[in-house]
Amino acid sequence: MQSNTVRVLVLVLLVAAPFIQTNTYWQHVFGVALIGAILALGLQLLVGMAGLLSLGQGAFYGIGAYVSAVLTLHFGVPFGLAFLAAGVIAAISSLLLVPIVKLPSSSLAVATLGFNIIIYLFMLNEEWATGGSYGMLNVPLPSIFGFEFTTERDLYFLILAVTAAVYFGLDRLVHSRFGRALRAISQDEDAARACGISIIHYKSKCFLVAAFTAGIAGSLYAHHARYLNPNDFTFNKSIEILIMVVVGGLGSLPGAVIGAIVIVLMPEFLRSSGEWRLILFGALVVVLMGVSRGGIAGLAPMLLRLFPRVRSSSDAKAVESVEVRR
Repeated sequence: MQSNTVRVLVLVLLVAAPFIQTNTYWQHVFGVALIGAILALGLQLLVGMAGLLSLGQGAFYGIGAYVSAVLTLHFGVPFGLAFLAAGVIAAISSLLLVPIVKLPSSSLAVATLGFNIIIYLFMLNEEWATGGSYGMLNVPLPSIFGFEFTTERDLYFLILAVTAAVYFGLDRLVHSRFGRALRAISQDEDAARACGISIIHYKSKCFLVAAFTAGIAGSLYAHHARYLNPNDFTFNKSIEILIMVVVGGLGSLPGAVIGAIVIVLMPEFLRSSGEWRLILFGALVVVLMGVSRGGIAGLAPMLLRLFPRVRSSSDAKAVESVEVRR
């Protein structure tokens, strides 16, 4: 009951955000933060639920972005179809990683990092497909059933709708038999295998879902930014997405959303500090992780446990003061 109340409150805040802050730049940044939330939600399924350390999410993000941009810009495909195609093609490309899913965590991370580098080099060098280092300009604005999303507020609500759909879809998935199997695999693969769980089958499906979410996030980014450059999809992007998940809290879908929003917005709030911005940002992340190993999602239970202690101690002091007066 409390979790549902928190979800409703967060959703209300997200809906109200572009009305509270009417500056178009900040509305654009809010949209970028929600795209980051979609990416973090997909990676949360891999890292937080299945225990698979992947550094290739930026590659699927780039695949989705370029697929959607090419289909709409060069072939005149409607945004809705290009959006779905971006997710599907990114998901299909994840099948290339099926042979490596049985690798241990550290080796899997290196292998997915290599995949990210390969995709980045393809985007950078194959000008016939991606425009090369010049990127792609004038990506069309999204349009659904004749309604064109022309303002930053319109684009924000489109991204918010997709973020909400991804969140609730993954939430249902996590609490299904599939999600329970992933948790069993993350805790003990041998025990999960003894229970009849096909490890490679479930890991491959997990990569498929995570790649699909990254692909649709890439499609939204392409039509939101309207310009694509290969440097937006380097392995640094994969590291950034991983930081969102870890800061938000491993194993927590709300934590993934909050972590993405914090990681995107914090540098903007620190921009006035000039060259100290990145140093302060890094220091805040270190302090946050030092306070709570469970990330931001782990802070709430800590505060709830702390509050009764503070309240009881204040009540005890009040009783002592009354007795002294007597």
